[in-house]
Amino acid sequence: MIENFHFLRPEWFYALIPAVALFVILRLRSARGSNWEKTIDPGFLPFLLESPGGKRGSSAFAWVLLAWILATIALAGPVFRKIPQPVHEREDALVIVFDLTRSMYAEDVKPNRLIRARRKLQDLLAMRKEGVTALVVYAGDAHTVSPLTDDAATIAEMIPAISPEIMPEPGSHLAPALERAVSLFKDAGVGSGRILVITDEIRDLADAQSVARENRFNYPVSVLSVGTADGAPIPGHNFDDATGYLKDANGVLIIPKVDFNAMQSFANLSGGRFSRMTLTDEDLDYLLADEGIVDEEAYREVERDFDTWVEEGPWLLLLLLPIAALAFRRGWVWMFALVMILPPAPAQASWWDDLWQTRNQQAAEAMKEGNTATAAQLFENPAWKGTAHYRSKDYESAAAQFTHLDTSDGKYNLGNALARAGSYEKAISAYDDALKKDPDNEDAKFNKELVENLLKNQQKQKQKQDQQHDKKQQQDQSKSQDQNGKGSQDQSGQQTSQQQQQDQQAQEKKEQETQQQKQQQAEDQQKQAQQQMAQQDDAPLDDEQKQALEQWLRRVPDDPGGLLRRKFQLQHDERQRNGRNANRDSSDW
Repeated sequence: MIENFHFLRPEWFYALIPAVALFVILRLRSARGSNWEKTIDPGFLPFLLESPGGKRGSSAFAWVLLAWILATIALAGPVFRKIPQPVHEREDALVIVFDLTRSMYAEDVKPNRLIRARRKLQDLLAMRKEGVTALVVYAGDAHTVSPLTDDAATIAEMIPAISPEIMPEPGSHLAPALERAVSLFKDAGVGSGRILVITDEIRDLADAQSVARENRFNYPVSVLSVGTADGAPIPGHNFDDATGYLKDANGVLIIPKVDFNAMQSFANLSGGRFSRMTLTDEDLDYLLADEGIVDEEAYREVERDFDTWVEEGPWLLLLLLPIAALAFRRGWVWMFALVMILPPAPAQASWWDDLWQTRNQQAAEAMKEGNTATAAQLFENPAWKGTAHYRSKDYESAAAQFTHLDTSDGKYNLGNALARAGSYEKAISAYDDALKKDPDNEDAKFNKELVENLLKNQQKQKQKQDQQHDKKQQQDQSKSQDQNGKGSQDQSGQQTSQQQQQDQQAQEKKEQETQQQKQQQAEDQQKQAQQQMAQQDDAPLDDEQKQALEQWLRRVPDDPGGLLRRKFQLQHDERQRNGRNANRDSSDW
């Protein structure tokens, strides 16, 4: 409790400076009064001086200074404990349904429909200051990227990972996506909300209208279109056609076009609105307008509580009551008014922070500002200190801190730090320890499997290089023996012939070294060409590969696309086993 003691507004302590100055001035005035006592006859003092100096004046000054100090401390906001505080926010539930069909690669809008739609999605999430938001993606089937949450920033971090490549089934079926959106509302206990579809075409129009009409009063559906009425071919590097564009089974070039009228009619029947995608926020402002859709007075309590500091300063004000009563009687009330009109001065740093904040609190502020190196020096808690080292890319120091943690998460973080430092075997051991403490730790299982594959590939590459090296040595020895035998037969030859033989050996050795250098360069280029952990080759990690590894170590993910792809594939396989997608027709785009 004592280690948490600090002041919320330490800048108020600057108010003590004028208090001391005022106290000194009043004391000097009192001293001048004492000088008059030495000059004037004591019999005339009561008639010539208003307030003679003495114990009474000193007592008054002391009481004023004490009151000033107590008021200043109270205004500085002393705190040492927290209490959970429920937070309420406006009820505004929104499920975003995002089209991930291959037609989103069409380039009738630049750079293409997918990139434009993802940028608009980022703008939309940035506007979500209140309420809860969910994200559903669909192609041949629908999958949930994020359920309803009030943390829109978390969803925004996953936007770069969503693309048609993560979808296990091609096609374009909006109806199951709408059904999934409605189920997200109901699972969260949300009785009313909005659905926003970002798409370039609604192919299963009849099925989608059926789902939308059924829920139009509680969950109206709005549509934001991307693309043009003229359309454009669908480019790609995996298509068999030499032109690089997608064709149907009859060899006809596929050009997806946007039917704005159909989308407008669908939105009207669904109780929502329709807009074409614009470069400004006019489309989002129109689609998300609250009029007629959300009750402005509807608020909900956020599921999690937020800890808030409890100010203890008001208790000090109770000590001021007796002084205030005395001051009112003696006419000192005006002195206390000075405390309230003093402007706050800016807070100082360094040693001043040490007076009012603990090292952990200073470190937390440094982390918030992105100064992870400073935070690592200030943190005293091993878990926080290790996290700061990890974000500073000092993985060895991070591992040293995580070693002190005997929890599943602590061992998991230790494994991540060791993996980033290149100690794969130790990392696998740390993941094993994490799984012993929590067998359901899916992150530890996934990262352990990933590092095991990296270690196996590295060992295979080393064995391959060793075999090549041994083979070259054998070839060198064989050539050397042949040359020595030839030299024995020609001992009676001339000295010039021996010199030529030595020159030839030197030339061959030089060529072998050159060949080895070329081979090593080719292997290095091959290692550098690896971009993702799922396509790992077999080399020790250089800086670029460490960046790729960072995408898969879950504590600081950069691209969760691989995880989403794996998750969606498992869901798709389960649905196939249950026969849920048995009668659904599918297309490649």
